[in-house]
Amino acid sequence: MGAEQEASGAVIKSIPGGMVKTSGPAVPAILKEIRTALDAAVPGKARPVPEARPKSSARVLGVKPTAIRAIARDVATRYKASLDYASAVALFDAVALRKVQEEILVAIDILDRFRRDFSPSLLSHVDRWSSLADDLEIAGAMGERIASPALALDPAKMVFVRKWARTRSAGKRRLAVLAVGAMISGSGRDVASALEICGLLLNEENPVLVAEVAALLRASTKVDAKAVQDFLFRRSIDGNPDILRAGSENLDAARRAALIAKLEAQAGIPAPVEATEG
Repeated sequence: MGAEQEASGAVIKSIPGGMVKTSGPAVPAILKEIRTALDAAVPGKARPVPEARPKSSARVLGVKPTAIRAIARDVATRYKASLDYASAVALFDAVALRKVQEEILVAIDILDRFRRDFSPSLLSHVDRWSSLADDLEIAGAMGERIASPALALDPAKMVFVRKWARTRSAGKRRLAVLAVGAMISGSGRDVASALEICGLLLNEENPVLVAEVAALLRASTKVDAKAVQDFLFRRSIDGNPDILRAGSENLDAARRAALIAKLEAQAGIPAPVEATEG
């Protein structure tokens, strides 16, 4: 992300020490109010000493999700007259530089309130913010509420999603699988793109991603069962069996039974012996 960005009259600069300097009509006041409200919501009324975390990971204050949602709602109400889509993007830019999990989650909630105003260019912003996705909780919220609806506006930006899916970061890969959910829920019903990302992530072992890739396969089956069936049988030789099993739940019973039998045969599990009459 660049050191300086502009949106809705707000200028945001990174300065030494990781601090953020902003100027503009709404963003500085909103950011200050968010920080003050989160301070008050931290257990013990004091910010804890941050644990040792990867450099790219966000700091966590320990504020409960219910409090985060309440803060976002209160800020959106208080600044209703001056808060718009552009300033919500600028606010996200500001909190992205600070890398505090709860501040980012508040900003996601506020930006999501302007979903009707999302533009295709928003996915370029998400790509700049994607380093925050090393935090799995941020990845989940940003994937479902920001990246997915933004991708639906411009499927040509799948290039970003492919890039995230190929990274070593489990959070970025989670961002990819949640973002591509838009491809099967929109008017285009692009199952091929969803299966492309599933293919890149079919050897996942992270439990969160195993569950979400399988969920994407099940959802895709409701749109194009034949395409998913062909994909599952083709990849049965090299995919994670846990994903293949869970992802096949919406196939018809006979085809699913055939897939599971194939997986068990490959794993060396003997077929059940049928009971015979004495």
